This record gives sequence, C-alpha cells and structure tokens, in this order.
Amino acid sequence: MPDRSEPNSAQAETEPGTAGGPPMPSLLVIDDDTVHRMIIGRVAQRAGYHVVDAASYEQAVALLERHTFTLISLDLTLGCHGGAEVLHAVAALDLKTPIVIVSSSNETIRRETAAMANLLSLNVCRTLPKPVDLAQLRAILLEIRQRDAVGLAPAGWST
Repeated sequence: MPDRSEPNSAQAETEPGTAGGPPMPSLLVIDDDTVHRMIIGRVAQRAGYHVVDAASYEQAVALLERHTFTLISLDLTLGCHGGAEVLHAVAALDLKTPIVIVSSSNETIRRETAAMANLLSLNVCRTLPKPVDLAQLRAILLEIRQRDAVGLAPAGWST
C-alpha cells in the first residue's frame, strides 16, 4: 500500500503557524498552464493552504499515489491526457478528496464531467470557468478549509 502521508511534511512542520496546531490544509493544483497553476496556488497560499502542483496527468497520479491532499484543483485539458483521466485515476485509488474543476471548457462539459465524477463516487460538485474569479475561488478555499478543520464535508458536496 502506498504511503499517502502529507506532502512535504517536513517543510510544513517548519512553516510559521503550523507548530503545535492542526496540520496545514493542502491543495494539489493540476493544470498544464504555468500561469494558472501560479495564480491558483497564490490564492490558495493566501487562504492558508500548502500548495503542490502538477503540470501533467503523470505528475498528478504520482503525487496522488504518494500523498493525501485536503483538496484538488483540476483543469480538464492537460495536453495528451484530460482531466477525466485524472478523475478515473482518483476513483481507482479510492480517494474521497474534494475536487474543484477549474477549466476553460464550456459550462456543459464542466457540469457533465462533474456528474460523471459523482457517478464514480468522487467528491466533485464545484466547477469554475477560466479565467477564474479569484474572489469566488478564495471563498471556496476558505469554506473548505473551515469545514475540514471541524471534520465536515464541504457544503453541497457529495460525501
């Protein structure tokens, strides 16, 4: 069985505000666009998340096999592989990590992908278009962080 320990736990232990308190929530940002990864990551860091990013399907799956994340941000277009393939990998790993789809795909594709993911018993309900509304993303991140801190699933998400 793979070790799904917290990513970069040694680094998280040395970050300010984490000693003696609850573990810092973590976000895996899966997007092949460097700028979008940086923007989402920066918003997440300001919302109190430790951010790990993946630029490809292969990187994402390798990280998911080794680490546990509080939340996943997923783009649906990843070059050779799509976000739907990542969702299938998440299902195969039997992960229940909440997923926010952030994609330039049209609303119908985002909604249908979320519905497909829910049929696979994945925890996807929120989808955001690109360019992402940073205030809306921050509100979602803070909500998930607060609910996770008290052991609740994100409101409106399947459990």
